[in-house]
Amino acid sequence: MTDSRGPVSRGMGELSHWKLVLLLALLSALLGITGASPLLPTLRVTLGETLAGDHFLRNAPTFAPTDFLDLLDQKGPALYGYRAASRWAGILGVVLQIFLAGGMAVVLGRGPFGFGQLFEPARRNFWHNIKCFFLFVVACGIALSVWLGGGFYLRNKVFEKSPPDSPVHRLSWWILALGALLIYAALSILYDFARASRRFSPTVGAWRGFRFARAAVSGSWLRALAIWLFWFVAGGVAWLALLALAWGMPAVSPPAILVMFLVLAAALAARSAARVAAWGSWIAFLEPRARRAMADTVRIRYTVARTPIAT
Repeated sequence: MTDSRGPVSRGMGELSHWKLVLLLALLSALLGITGASPLLPTLRVTLGETLAGDHFLRNAPTFAPTDFLDLLDQKGPALYGYRAASRWAGILGVVLQIFLAGGMAVVLGRGPFGFGQLFEPARRNFWHNIKCFFLFVVACGIALSVWLGGGFYLRNKVFEKSPPDSPVHRLSWWILALGALLIYAALSILYDFARASRRFSPTVGAWRGFRFARAAVSGSWLRALAIWLFWFVAGGVAWLALLALAWGMPAVSPPAILVMFLVLAAALAARSAARVAAWGSWIAFLEPRARRAMADTVRIRYTVARTPIAT
């Protein structure tokens, strides 16, 4: 039976897989705790039962920022371990996202599934996703460097005689920023579709995956960009709003601290839910286009293989 719902509605429907959302949130929390663990002894010794610690708990607007800067100045060497641990936790988080995306691209949109059904395609598609990530990073680096580097160079040359507070400076800055966001969005869409190509052809390679992505989105760029922007804004607003709520809470009692941690957990869950829903929308977007896109990919490969070499 064909599902007549649009990609966004089908993406929201994938939130019924609450165990997957919980898994992503728990992994994010575990990585965050691992990265921050070297900081805890320093905070315990420096802030435990002190006036500065009370300022942090009460979120004092005038004292807490100053105490934080003093902590960075006085205990800088003690924070080196935290910086290193958080950096490696971040790298591990990226690797885990690449790994799990290979499973989500296969199992979402097909009804209930178990974790074994998620991890098997995640393992099978891991190397494919690593290669796609490498191509995405290289493409982003080149495209954004050309756009921003060339744009700011031309901006300085064209408006070098304009006053610094001229509206054209502000307008050109926004044009460059929005152009960079558009470039990143377009490459992100191609990257996600290249990873999702394994859903429709389990042996497709990274290069063919990106050709599949380009064929799938051909003629539907505006719709794909609208879906990407929707989940980017919806997930970002929910995540930042919950973080802002937790940041502004005065946690001066055990119940208040518990509430603050629950709000932080909700922020992680909101981010994970947006990721699952976005993948559900991409699957819904690709399904009616996958057969044509894969046929175009195979035809391109066949044509290149049959092209005679000029002598």
